[in-house]
Amino acid sequence: MRNAQVALLDPLGQKIATVASDDEGRFRMRSVAPGVYQLGAAAPALRSPSHRLSVRDGLPIEIELRLSPQLSESVGVATEGNNSGGSSGTTLAGEAVRRAATPLRGGALRAAVAATPGWTSEDNGLIHYRGVDDGLLFVLDGIPVYERLDAQFGVGFDPVNVRSVRVLSGYVPPQFGLRSGGVIEVRSEAGSIDSWSGILETGVGGHRGQALSGLLQGPTGRNASLTLSLGGERSRRFLDPVSLDNLHNQGSTGGGQAEFIWAPGPSVVSLRAGHARSSFDVPHDEEQEAAGQDQRQKLDQTFGTLNWQRSWSSAVVSQLALFGRFTNGRLLGSASDTPLFSQADREQDRLGLLAALAYERGRHRLKGGFEASRLRLHESFGFFVTDPDAGEGAGLSENVLEHHANDPFDFEGSVRRPIYSFYVQDSWRPADRLTVDLGLRYDRSHLLLRESQWSPRLGVSYRFGQATFRASLNRFFQPPQTEFLLLSSSPDAQELSPFADELGAGGAEIRAERQTAIEAGCELWLGAALRADITVWQRRIQNQGDPNVFLGTTIIFPNSVDRGRAKGLDVRVELPRRAGLSGFLTYTLSKIDQFGPINGGLFLEEEIIEIGPGTKFTPDHDQRHALSGQLSYENERRGLWVAVGGRYRSGTPLEVSEEGLVKLVERPGADLVDLEQQRVKPYAVFDVQAGQRLIRRKRFELSARASVLNLSDARYAFNFGNPFSGTHFGAPRGARLDLRLALR
Repeated sequence: MRNAQVALLDPLGQKIATVASDDEGRFRMRSVAPGVYQLGAAAPALRSPSHRLSVRDGLPIEIELRLSPQLSESVGVATEGNNSGGSSGTTLAGEAVRRAATPLRGGALRAAVAATPGWTSEDNGLIHYRGVDDGLLFVLDGIPVYERLDAQFGVGFDPVNVRSVRVLSGYVPPQFGLRSGGVIEVRSEAGSIDSWSGILETGVGGHRGQALSGLLQGPTGRNASLTLSLGGERSRRFLDPVSLDNLHNQGSTGGGQAEFIWAPGPSVVSLRAGHARSSFDVPHDEEQEAAGQDQRQKLDQTFGTLNWQRSWSSAVVSQLALFGRFTNGRLLGSASDTPLFSQADREQDRLGLLAALAYERGRHRLKGGFEASRLRLHESFGFFVTDPDAGEGAGLSENVLEHHANDPFDFEGSVRRPIYSFYVQDSWRPADRLTVDLGLRYDRSHLLLRESQWSPRLGVSYRFGQATFRASLNRFFQPPQTEFLLLSSSPDAQELSPFADELGAGGAEIRAERQTAIEAGCELWLGAALRADITVWQRRIQNQGDPNVFLGTTIIFPNSVDRGRAKGLDVRVELPRRAGLSGFLTYTLSKIDQFGPINGGLFLEEEIIEIGPGTKFTPDHDQRHALSGQLSYENERRGLWVAVGGRYRSGTPLEVSEEGLVKLVERPGADLVDLEQQRVKPYAVFDVQAGQRLIRRKRFELSARASVLNLSDARYAFNFGNPFSGTHFGAPRGARLDLRLALR
C-alpha cells in the first residue's frame, strides 16, 4: 500500500523512526543500530501486527507487514528466526534518553543507562556495571570511543542528536574490546535525503540552569545528506558538590558537530567531525571557601571519523573506518588553595583504523575484523602544601607534607604507544529455536606494559514457547585508564603510596585488567502484555581498575587492585505500551569483593585502611541493592504524556580506618551515614514529568515539558569521606521547564 506509515519502536513502544512506503508498498530504513525493536505499519483504518525484530551485524533484513482493519492496538509477537544469541540487553529510543529525569542534559544518556539491568549510579553521573568500576565502552555509529566521557574527563552526548541506544550485556561479540566491562551502542540522528528538518530545544532549571540545543538536517544532493548540531548548557550546580552548601560549583559545557552522509547504491560513506569543551569550578568545602580557593578545570575535545560501509550482496557487508579523538584537559590552581596547591595539564591523542566483514551463509553468520590505533599521552602535574597545619588536619601523609612551595611535587611525562586487535565470530543456528555464538578476540597493548590476551566468547540461546533461555561466557582484556596513567604508574607516585612496601607488593605499575564473566538468564513473555527478564551473573577479575579521587578535586587517577570478584542478580519487568500505558521496573542485587594490594594511583591521605597482599575489602562502588522504575502514559493524538519514576540505592561503603571514622562524625552531612554499618544511608528519589504539545502546524510543532526532580526533597549522599571517591551530596528538590520546536 502506498504511503503507509512504518514505525520503528523500542520495546516499550517509544518511537525511534518512521518512513512512508512507496507506490509499490515497499519501505527502507537505514542506520538502524543493532538491538531489539518493534516494527509495525499503519494507514487510515488499517494496521499491521507489531513484529518483534532483532537487528545484528549490519546485514539487511527483509520483513513483510500485512495491513488489515483493526480497531484495537496491535499486539507484539516474536519474529521467527530472530534469536539474539546469548546477548541480552536493553534498547532505548532517543526520546527515552531525552526524557530521562536529570537536572543537566549532559547526564541524560548516563541516567537512562543507569535504569537498565546490572547498572548502578554514583556521583557526577558515574555508572558502574556488574562490579566493574571503570571500563565502559561507548560505540557511536559503529566507532568505539575509549576515552572517559563523564563530566570530569569529557563531554557526553547531547540528547538532541541521539536516535537510539543499545545497552548490551550477556554474550559480548568479540568486535567489542579494550573497554568492554559494559557496552553502550549509540546511534545518532541521520539526515534525511528527502527534505530538510530541524529541532530547537531550550530549557531552564534550578541553580540558574540553562540549556540550548539545535539540530538541522536534510539533503545536499543526490543520495547525500548533512546533519548539523550545536548545543550547550550551564549551571551553578554543575557537579555533585562536596559540601551541603553547594560551594564553588559553576560550570558550562558546549560543542557542535557535522556529519555528511553519501549513500550511492549499496555503499554508505559518512564523514563526522566535531568539537566540545567544558569549563567548571572544582567544588570545595567550607574551609576552602573561607580561604578563597578558586580551582577550575577546562577541557577541549576534538574528534573525527571517516566510515565506509558497503553491502556487497544481501549476505555480505563490510566496514572500513578511520577515527581520531584529541583531548586536552587542564586543572588550574589558585593562590588561595588550601591545604595544597595543585595544577595539571594532560593531552591525549588517539588515531585508529578498523575494518570488518560480515558474511551470512545458510545457518551461519560469520564476522571478522581488526583494529589498530596509536595513542599519544602527555602529562604534567604538580602540587605543594600551602598550610601544613590544615594539611595535617586533612590527614595528609608525612611524605606529602614534605612538599612545600620551595620543594614542590613535580611530574612530567610523554609516550606514544600502539594497541591492536583482531577477532572472528560465528553465529550459528543449528535449529530454528537454537542459536550458538562463538567468538575469539586477540588484543595486544603496549600501554604502558607490553601485554596481550586471547579472549574466547561463547553464547547460547534457546527459545521455547514464550520463553528464551540463554547463557554466556566471556573473557575480557582491558588496558588501564589512560587519563593520568603516566603519573599513576610512575616511581614518583609510588613513593607517596601507602600501599607500597619494601618488597614491591603495592604501588607498582598498573597492569591490564583481565575478566572472566559468566551469565545465565531467561526472557519470558507473560501473555502479550508483560515481558520479564531474569539474569544471574558472576565475574572474576585480575588487576581490577578502581580509580581514586585526588583530595576532593575532580581529578581521578587510575589504580588497580590485585584481584576482585562480583556476583549478582538482575531483574527487569517491562510493560510495552498498551492503551497509552507503558512502564518498567529494574532491580539489581550485587556483591563485590576485592583483594589487595593496590597498585598505581596517587594517594595523599595517611588514614587509609590497610590493604596489603591478600587483604579482602569492599570497594567504593559496592551498591548492594539498586532499584529503578517508571510508569508513563501517552496520548499521541493529543500530544500529552505523563511519567512518574524513581530510584533506590542502598548506599556505598566508607572504606576508612577506625581513626578516620572518628573524624568523619564531625563533618557536615554525617547524619546521612550509618556509622555502625560503615555505609552511606540508603536513599530513594522520585521524579514527576509531564509534556504537552502546544501548537501543531504543517511546517512546525511546539511542545513543552515540565519536570519536578526529587519530589520529596530527600537528603542523601552518594559517598562520604571515601579515599577512593571522596564526598558528594545529591541534589535537593528542583524543577525544569523545557521547550521543543520541531521544524519540517
